[in-house]
Amino acid sequence: MTKSKSKKQYRKINRILSVGISLALLIGFVYVYYLSYIKYIDSKKEITETHFSEIVTAGKALVLNHIDNITEETGYTAEILSLAGDSKENLGSLFEKQIINTKADAGLLISGDGSVIYGNPEHCSLFLAAAEYVLESGGSAVSDMVECSDGIKRYGAVTSFTMEDGSKAVVMLLYPQTVLNDLIDSSILSDHGRLCIADSKGGFVAQQSLPAPWVEEGAYLVERQDRLLSVSSKPDGKEYAVYSKSLGINDWFIVYAMPKEVLFAQEQVGSNRIHIFGTVCLIFGLLMIGMGIYKNYVRSYRLNLFKKKFKIATSQSARAAFEYDKRTDRLSLISECKHICLPKPYISLAELSNLVHPADRAAYGQSVIELRRDGTTLATLRLSHFAGTDAYRWYHVTATRLTDRGEGKALTIGTVEDIDEREQERLFLAEKATTDCLTGLCNRSETEKIINERLQKLEDNEHSAFAIIDLDDFKNINDEYGHDCGDKALIFFSDKLKSTFRFGDVIGRLGGDEFVVYMTLTSDKKVVERRIQELMESLKTKRCSDDFKMPEVTCSVGCCIASKGDTFDVLYKRADSALYKSKTKGKGLATIA
Repeated sequence: MTKSKSKKQYRKINRILSVGISLALLIGFVYVYYLSYIKYIDSKKEITETHFSEIVTAGKALVLNHIDNITEETGYTAEILSLAGDSKENLGSLFEKQIINTKADAGLLISGDGSVIYGNPEHCSLFLAAAEYVLESGGSAVSDMVECSDGIKRYGAVTSFTMEDGSKAVVMLLYPQTVLNDLIDSSILSDHGRLCIADSKGGFVAQQSLPAPWVEEGAYLVERQDRLLSVSSKPDGKEYAVYSKSLGINDWFIVYAMPKEVLFAQEQVGSNRIHIFGTVCLIFGLLMIGMGIYKNYVRSYRLNLFKKKFKIATSQSARAAFEYDKRTDRLSLISECKHICLPKPYISLAELSNLVHPADRAAYGQSVIELRRDGTTLATLRLSHFAGTDAYRWYHVTATRLTDRGEGKALTIGTVEDIDEREQERLFLAEKATTDCLTGLCNRSETEKIINERLQKLEDNEHSAFAIIDLDDFKNINDEYGHDCGDKALIFFSDKLKSTFRFGDVIGRLGGDEFVVYMTLTSDKKVVERRIQELMESLKTKRCSDDFKMPEVTCSVGCCIASKGDTFDVLYKRADSALYKSKTKGKGLATIA
């Protein structure tokens, strides 16, 4: 009886404790709910500001990537023009063909004295200030948005270059405002706000193609940047929430704006959801508390056990896990390994961007956009300071937003794996497969591939030069001085080829002492003869080593002019026939078919 009575007392006490704990938890839940609601009310502006900042930051990255692309297009055009000779007619014709391959609808070629080589004089007067700035400072720049006489607003990417006669000139590709408008349209945004590019006076440089009634020229003025502002428009006096960032280009700003009344309606929806959620939780709270305690205990135990196992596993590999909290803009490692560590306990996305190799920053920006759009992304990037040094190493990065996996948290979870050795080996093998191991020039297969690609791009009135070059009496060098001397002669000759011909020309070794040179967009036989003569003159420089003096090296050349429709095999036969004529006449001669 005593034992049975003690059991009943134990059960009674247990029930009382359970009820007491449940009531305490319920009261605690109500109190926490109350605090959460108060915190929600207090943090509405902070949440809105973070949201606006992220949209503006993503838009800024998109615009700067576009500016990099058009600057690169202009730089590539300038490089081609710098190699095209000093004829203004040739420059203008070649420039006109280059414009077709870009999104630009017009272009300007302006010489150092301000005269127009190519383009609309009216455009020249509108964009002359930008051209003069680049001529004076060198390098490249982007002009302001200017309205032309045809009613189209345009902006230009400007780059200076040196013509063959040594004089300075600038090339400018002019893009219509619609290019920037389309770029803004590609941003992933809600229908409530509007993204645009504005100047410091409130004028639009570009905007979305679906304007709202309240988005109009000069509707609001941005007086401060990198902070959420409440401003009033001049026409209707209504208030808007505006966030902007300087693009660092001219006086342009990326701006995201939303009417206060729309923002208030969204916040009211969030407030109503909190009330509904709280009411439902109050109804079912007592029923779920006991089960929740047990499940949380089991989940916590399993999670801690998993974390311990995960940390042990990752510490032995070249992979680490990370998490990113967008509310605090902090990225930190969940688990580390000996190959991967952050320069400090946590970093922001801006700091992470600075650690990315400049050549990979476009891919990094695209990954951020994919993560925002699809909820998951992966990328292979070069990062510095991830292995305890400032050297760049290759890493494979994957990331997933927890909100897209039903977790409801503002966290992104991912992994970063050190693949530097594997990637370096892949790049080495790729280079080895396309490069002649002795001279460092392209091997036969790679040379044929590149030249055929260049030939397919030739237009009807474009021509290039194709030359086969053989060393004279190379067999005698091997027989009399040895194959080591023969290899050094080949290396010596390949160095002369590299220093004689232009950067854009294709130079390859077909095998033995046979080389090929493809002179891109070169049809003037006098230019070809001058280059070949420079090569032959440079071979008269003899090299000496500690052991022996290298014998004199001469070469014979067979050359032909390539046109649209030609292939490597066709040109090889024609050039080989010309080379045979050079060989029959004697050493150190060139024949151009």
